Amino acid sequence: MKKSLIALLVASMPAAAFADVTIYGAIKAGVENVDNGTKKTNIDDLGSRIGFKGSEDLGNGLKAIWQVESGFAIDGGSNGSAADGKYSGSSAGTFASRNSFLGLQSNLGTLRFGNVSNFQDSDMGVVDTWSYNNAALGLGVFTRDGARLKNSVRYDLPAIVPGLTAAFQYGTKEDKSAATQDRETYNLGLGYENSGFFGKYDYQYESHVASGVELSNKGNRKHQLEVGYNANNLFVGFGYKQSQGDVTTTALSALATPAQVTAIQGKLGNGVEFKTTEYALTAGYTFGAITPKFTYAHGDNVKVEGVSADNTKYDQFVLGADYALSKRTTVGAQYGEIKLGNNAAALLLSNGNTKIKSFGLNMVHNF
Repeated sequence: MKKSLIALLVASMPAAAFADVTIYGAIKAGVENVDNGTKKTNIDDLGSRIGFKGSEDLGNGLKAIWQVESGFAIDGGSNGSAADGKYSGSSAGTFASRNSFLGLQSNLGTLRFGNVSNFQDSDMGVVDTWSYNNAALGLGVFTRDGARLKNSVRYDLPAIVPGLTAAFQYGTKEDKSAATQDRETYNLGLGYENSGFFGKYDYQYESHVASGVELSNKGNRKHQLEVGYNANNLFVGFGYKQSQGDVTTTALSALATPAQVTAIQGKLGNGVEFKTTEYALTAGYTFGAITPKFTYAHGDNVKVEGVSADNTKYDQFVLGADYALSKRTTVGAQYGEIKLGNNAAALLLSNGNTKIKSFGLNMVHNF
């Protein structure tokens, strides 16, 4: 289908100019009923995207590689905004808003530069098997650091050992103005897969921003580990996350609007260091075309300068199933809740509510 489409588009053009070009993507949409103190039903895009990628053989085992990927919202709106409690990824409607790069590949490894996915975005997040927009329906809070790094360069080691992956990435801080929110970023990722078993680890360091939040003096340090088994129709994945730094590292800030982030900081402290520890477990088993799944996640009370802040934890569960209509098209349904500690809920929710509850139906087509 891809080759036919490309042939129709470029039939009158020199064939060599379009060698090894692939069009790919996913269209995702759903209906979600949300109750976070205010009840509403949404028709939402769930992270649709389209991409173009290709390569050119330069000889002697060297290739030029490129990719341009863009997000779009088929519901006519936008998504990926934490302020709306949405975690389907960047669908800003701008060209190359997602993983987009130019690079080189050889037996020495792969070098890419541009708006490049970090290791958590490209190789991890496997514990989050859900399609959703509202945070209660998936692990968007736990996997919140999986993202693209703008103005970055990433190097992936060659596959010397089968199943072993390793990558290092550096994101520049190009904006040096006093009001910038840019951060200098370093990311290291390691992974290994064998016979269905997998283990993946990521470390990310982010420098201070010049304004907007009262900063810790050490920058942001984020660790994430995922291990599990994915074979023989069975998936079991466990994740561990530890984040230290300013208020933006906390799980609560991932659920908050910008004004609420400021309120969280004012409540818990200015110019102090925050630390959060979180866990996630997902299990699923495929019976023919249907895959029932369950996820549980927990975040400990936030620590401020090493002291636990009472009632700032969260607990989450998601229960649902996917049904494969074909190899490319899937429908799914799930119910999820996030239960916040009383102090966290008072900062984030209205009407004395302590839970975010949601039910969703979705449809996904990959091409």
